[in-house]
Amino acid sequence: MKKRGVGFGTGWQGSNYHFGHPDVANVHLELTEDLRCRIKVGAADLGQGIPETLAVIVSSQLGDFPIDQIDLVDPDTGVTPNSGSTGASRLTVMVGNAINVASKNLVHILKTVASEMLDTPAEEVMIGNGTLIGRGNIAIELADVVRECKRTGISLSVAASFEGPPTEDLDEKGQGFGVNQFSYATYVAEVEVDTETGEVEVLRIEAFIDAGKIIRRVGAEMQVEGGVAMGLGHTLMEEFKQREGWPETDSLTTYLIPTVYDVPLAVPTEFIERPIPFGEIGAKGMAELALVPVAPAIVNAIYDAVGVTITQLPATPERVLMALQEDKNMKQAKEFDG
Repeated sequence: MKKRGVGFGTGWQGSNYHFGHPDVANVHLELTEDLRCRIKVGAADLGQGIPETLAVIVSSQLGDFPIDQIDLVDPDTGVTPNSGSTGASRLTVMVGNAINVASKNLVHILKTVASEMLDTPAEEVMIGNGTLIGRGNIAIELADVVRECKRTGISLSVAASFEGPPTEDLDEKGQGFGVNQFSYATYVAEVEVDTETGEVEVLRIEAFIDAGKIIRRVGAEMQVEGGVAMGLGHTLMEEFKQREGWPETDSLTTYLIPTVYDVPLAVPTEFIERPIPFGEIGAKGMAELALVPVAPAIVNAIYDAVGVTITQLPATPERVLMALQEDKNMKQAKEFDG
């Protein structure tokens, strides 16, 4: 017999460095003569899409500057500034805010140079779509401003930093300002449990994420989908086994990971974009958060379906069957005692 159940799990994840460790990101931004923006930052991309996210921020500040003309220099300690580690769900927040500052500084230079060319105060100059516009809607091309900068010796290379609000180590009672911001998520899962085989099929997972302003939606959605797939494997099938120090699950034939048949076809995601007082871009970290609520949502859905709580992961068919049998035995014992 197959039974269905619905469960939810809620989690939170601290972003940035914690417990008194200073958190600083440094960036370098340059607009070249051939109208390409070059971002230099020691931020390693592990698949989270940091080059594309930074490009979106730069493009927005420079008035819809073409994304395909923005390059991220490969991280190299010899040429790129230190941005801190790729971890702690911090890159979009820290490096994103730093590149936002750098972009604004670059725009200020361009507007200042264009103001003389347009006979317009710099604060009134508008930039967008490769042009700068002054009073009377008089426009000049960005390329002309870049050439004027070169002619007059004005550098279009800027550096910027962003430092997160300071934290502190916790006291002996575990109290203190140890984390400067949290992101939150709630997942709702629907499962189908086969009471004869113990197999669990995840039919649906919906995600509700509070990670501040979403800078690049498609990247955020993919992060959630990846977190769900990874969390589903952790919850239902992935288990490293050893015997006398030797691994028994030493290949993908014995260490099972989710396939396309195990993961729901779609993971509907709703982002709750609440303003936050952390930097100007309004984003919070969500990389690790995407994984956190998966297991409790699925385990709670299993309980809703068949009335047993799985206390050891992964919730393999064998463990589900054992839990069902133990529950049956307990109920029979109570009836006998009654």
